Amino acid sequence: MLFFFQHFIIFLQIFFLCLFLIISGFLLKFFLLDLHDTDNYAENGLIGFVLIGFISLSINFFYPLNILTNNISFLIIFLLGIKYNFFKLKIRKLFKRIFLISILPFCYLIYSNVNTPDAFLYHLPYSKIINEDKIIIGLANLHSRFGHISIFQYISSFFVNSIFGINGILIPITLVPVFFFLFCYKKFKEYYKKDKTRLNSYLIFLILIISIYSFSRYSGWGNDAQVHIYYFLSTIFFLQIITDQNNSILFYKLLIFSIFTFFMKPFYLITMFMPLIFFIKSPEKIKILKSNVTIFLLLFFILWLTKNFLVSSCLLYPINFTCFENISWYNPNTSQIAFEGEIWAKDWVNNKNNSIGLSVYLQNFNWVETWFNHHFKIILEKISPVIIFLLINIFIFFFKETLIKKSLKDINFFMIALLLINFLGCLIWFLKFPIFRYGLSYLYSLIIFIFYFILFRNIQWNKSASLFSLFLAIIYLGLFGVLTKNIIRIYKTKNTSVLPLIYDKNLNGEVVKYFNNEGVFIHYKNPYGLCGYSKSPCTLIDTNIKKEEKFGYTIFKKINR
Repeated sequence: MLFFFQHFIIFLQIFFLCLFLIISGFLLKFFLLDLHDTDNYAENGLIGFVLIGFISLSINFFYPLNILTNNISFLIIFLLGIKYNFFKLKIRKLFKRIFLISILPFCYLIYSNVNTPDAFLYHLPYSKIINEDKIIIGLANLHSRFGHISIFQYISSFFVNSIFGINGILIPITLVPVFFFLFCYKKFKEYYKKDKTRLNSYLIFLILIISIYSFSRYSGWGNDAQVHIYYFLSTIFFLQIITDQNNSILFYKLLIFSIFTFFMKPFYLITMFMPLIFFIKSPEKIKILKSNVTIFLLLFFILWLTKNFLVSSCLLYPINFTCFENISWYNPNTSQIAFEGEIWAKDWVNNKNNSIGLSVYLQNFNWVETWFNHHFKIILEKISPVIIFLLINIFIFFFKETLIKKSLKDINFFMIALLLINFLGCLIWFLKFPIFRYGLSYLYSLIIFIFYFILFRNIQWNKSASLFSLFLAIIYLGLFGVLTKNIIRIYKTKNTSVLPLIYDKNLNGEVVKYFNNEGVFIHYKNPYGLCGYSKSPCTLIDTNIKKEEKFGYTIFKKINR
């Protein structure tokens, strides 16, 4: 009985968190876009993360996101949902949809593992810091990874409350891919009905299938799956605007999602080019600049950069030219940290040439041979099924010869722009951080739009309605495959814990206090491994840290010897 009760509670928590995110998205759209949208559950859920990210970040400047703070915030948002008539619809229909949405996140989560070692190294420790402390100045001096954290650490910390407990740390990211799958599925069905939008529908279909293939395992996500999903989401809204350029609501949604993508990983700053293109062409620039959406996002953007500055002395850590060197918590080793990150990303660990030094390895593309012989093979293994799938699609179109036009369609400026954005993203990725999980959405998007220019734009989409059932069957098969894969994993699991562990398995007892040479308590440490969600702040030992208290804020400064 206890076994079933434990699983039931977890499912119930997923259910209510799903409902809460949908309410949050409804409220953000109501206040910013003047929409009373209670039907688009998936889109509301995805935009709900934006509101929670903004609220949690804002609060943490002044208070820790402890249980009391989170309970109050949670209750206010829920009551606002009631006040503005979110529940003025068929409750039975709402709960039925949320029940169905919650099944896959439940299967993703139970008997799974967190993404290691990153989760124990800095995801979970940072979440714990947010839960126990307001913003700590110079925190990146304690651990460099704390300098480039994702907005999702704030979102996860927000849900540690009396309803979800510490399960609130784990549940939110399980809903991101599921909301996205449902969003794409609905857009695919809606757009395929019309000749004008059928090409967009097919491109959304490709993005959906690639996403189902890529995001099928909870333990592999970390901070990466979310950014790729929101990048794909921004791309979909870009495609929507191409066919409906006078729709300001679509533009504002693109603007929201593109900037939110940047908050997850600064490397995806390029995403902001998408709304910028339409802004430049828009005759209503002043109206856009004065809109509620722009004001909200500008405030969010300033808060995020301010957080970066306070934590690391840099606006975009560890890019040294964005740092303020005259600030007391500036780390003179910032350039070295950036160098070490790049050398690691370029597969130095597999370099067999002992005669070459670190600096020389990065020069003149000396790293390419090592990278090509090792990590490129992993990339090829990952993308090969996608390329094969696209080639099969081409075979299907050529099999129906009447679908192929003899003359080329006029080139669409916006599609060229989208191709160039993804090419630029892939180029920067290759030159700086050529790890597959960093550039997944850039790579797959580039492949899709290369195929678009080779073939997809030349298809007579007004004659392709008969393919709808085939594409729909592929979607159902993909979703069934993900569900089956996770059920098999659950059945064969050797994990004894129902939920992923958030403490290092080597942690024997409590973490211990670390004092500097002056006898001042600096942080906690786990002498047996990594910190996980232990007492904060917790990290590896660093003897060159000075701790100060000023105006109620903790400041960590690097001591250089």
